[in-house]
Amino acid sequence: MSDGLYDERPRLYDAIQSEWEYDRDVAFVFDALADRGVDPERLLEVGCGTGEHTRRLAARGLDVTAIDVHEGMLGVAREKCAGVDGGVGDGDAPGAVEFRLTGLPDPDLKDAESFDATVAIRGVVNHLAPADLDPALTGLRDRLRSGGVLVFDNSPLPPEGNRPGLDVGRDAEGAVEYVRVAHHVATGDGRLDWRAVTFTPDGDPFVDRRPMTPFTDDRIADALAAAGFDDVDVAEGYGPGDDRSVFVAVR
Repeated sequence: MSDGLYDERPRLYDAIQSEWEYDRDVAFVFDALADRGVDPERLLEVGCGTGEHTRRLAARGLDVTAIDVHEGMLGVAREKCAGVDGGVGDGDAPGAVEFRLTGLPDPDLKDAESFDATVAIRGVVNHLAPADLDPALTGLRDRLRSGGVLVFDNSPLPPEGNRPGLDVGRDAEGAVEYVRVAHHVATGDGRLDWRAVTFTPDGDPFVDRRPMTPFTDDRIADALAAAGFDDVDVAEGYGPGDDRSVFVAVR
């Protein structure tokens, strides 16, 4: 498995994801917490990537513990959030951010830590092996305070695989930043092998691949129940045009 995009080319990842609606996702999280009477102070962000959600969460006053298993992603995230204690973001009293190199199913966090909310946005759980879903959700539940809220999504991955697709990214002036050919290939064990070849104007093409798991929503609902979540809602995406299933579970 290669993590060329996540570890070696995190700024290219930012270019590929530049049109993602990060503000929408964060607004969904705060609305979900408010609907459940939670006014959070401390939040755990799982799979923080390059910190786009992180800096928005901190800008709204949260103290964020942000974790990821890719040092390349964390390096960019640290740069984006470097001034958070001094007032980065558009909030009057931005929160603090702590980054840690760890991830699911058993994040290396202090046993005493208890969070008001936990988020895992953009298919974080789909990177898990099938057998790791239950212990991952149980571990996240154990790190929430009583009444704390877990928000995460399930990506609509094609269980049978799909045909190769072409993605051409351009900058604001219309110049090509990258060309990527990506393909999901079913591996016969309930997983997908995600394969991509990316070309950039100033570098050699590189191959990136990783295993993904196309969980059904019912499988995730069963895992949440087994983890002890008995108050669970499912939304159809973070907003219009998003085809993910977003789970909101209360401890």
